Amino acid sequence: MASALTTLIVKEVKELLRDPKILVGTVLMPIIMFGLLGSIFNFSIGSARESFENISIIVVDEDNGPVSNAFKSFIENYPAAKISALYVQNLNLAFDELKKTNASGIILLPKGLSQNISKGTRGEIVSYILLSSLSMTEQGKASMFQAIVESFNRILSLQLISSQIPSMDPSFVSSPIAGGYYTYFRGNVINIHPQIITSTIYIQIMMMPIVIMIMLFSAMSMASTSIALEKEIKTLETLLTLPVNRITILVGKLSGSLFVAILGTVAYLVGFNYYMSSLMGGFGEQQNIDLSALGISITPVGYILMGVVFFLSIVAALAIAVSFSVFSEDVRSAQASMGYLIIIVIIPTLILMFVDLNTLPLTIQIPIYLIPFTHTMVASKSIMMGEYSMVLINIIYLALFTIIILYVAAKLFTTEKIFTAKISFKRKKLTE
Repeated sequence: MASALTTLIVKEVKELLRDPKILVGTVLMPIIMFGLLGSIFNFSIGSARESFENISIIVVDEDNGPVSNAFKSFIENYPAAKISALYVQNLNLAFDELKKTNASGIILLPKGLSQNISKGTRGEIVSYILLSSLSMTEQGKASMFQAIVESFNRILSLQLISSQIPSMDPSFVSSPIAGGYYTYFRGNVINIHPQIITSTIYIQIMMMPIVIMIMLFSAMSMASTSIALEKEIKTLETLLTLPVNRITILVGKLSGSLFVAILGTVAYLVGFNYYMSSLMGGFGEQQNIDLSALGISITPVGYILMGVVFFLSIVAALAIAVSFSVFSEDVRSAQASMGYLIIIVIIPTLILMFVDLNTLPLTIQIPIYLIPFTHTMVASKSIMMGEYSMVLINIIYLALFTIIILYVAAKLFTTEKIFTAKISFKRKKLTE
């Protein structure tokens, strides 16, 4: 029994691996794809780390006392990073400079800071941290500001301990400075720590690419399997011999698949919205952040543009799958071939979930932007931020790509290649 089972398992594995489509699509493509993604992530993380090691901060000193002077001396000699400090007189000037310079944020040393510390009252250093994008790397910037305040807090605590003043409250001596954290994003200020903002954005917005990825891959798999099934059971030949224009048949297949794909998309969005509402409710009130205070919301125009983007993306995905399925002999080879197609969906999804494309060099940005579904992901985020000019560029690119791929699919359907075309990795035998 065990010997027979082993023989059957070995036989099945050999048969599957002998098929080049399965070997390349299922085994080799993930290695190549994730190796490429890993290289991009390493470059992005390295660039972010380098920017954190050389950080620019605008300092507003309203206190002008010994504690604020000690803090300014501290950041000028901060051991963990090279801090370039720009000193201004008030907070309004600081916000003006923040718009003009590449500073990462503002640190406010409020009036009465030194006086509070001398009286044994906890002082506060307030940070206004700039979020320049919605990527997860922004959390590193927030962590840097928090680390600066906490490091100074520890130093000041040690100085107070060494002074041996018996009347001071031990809880104050252990932590004489409290950190106040504000988020500054696109001219809006909100009294919430940037790490909470970025986490909320990640949950509420950055998970959207996963839904889009599932939607696109489901549509492609459905269309590809549909054509391959008809080729396998020999009904495609019968269908194409009917007195109906082949373009009409192609449009009919795409329309039917499009209708089902749209139903699936609506189901995904409804289910995802309920899932996210339940998930956010589990975090408590602290995580129920009104992102519209930061200018992050979807307007009625945004919903219309989102619909256009999704429609074009689904049509493009269906056209790609139909064109690719022409080269499949049966359902099994069509499903194996999906390993080649998934890369154009997964790569932009995973990159845009964690990386801001603008931080990557142009030589990497161009190939990523050439992938049509990158524009689907970018557009969904731009719509949330109200950047409609960028969305229009995404829509134009998607529309042009969709027209081209529909033309290719129509050409394949109107020739006999739909019966004879196939992808083969086998070497041709030499004839004597």
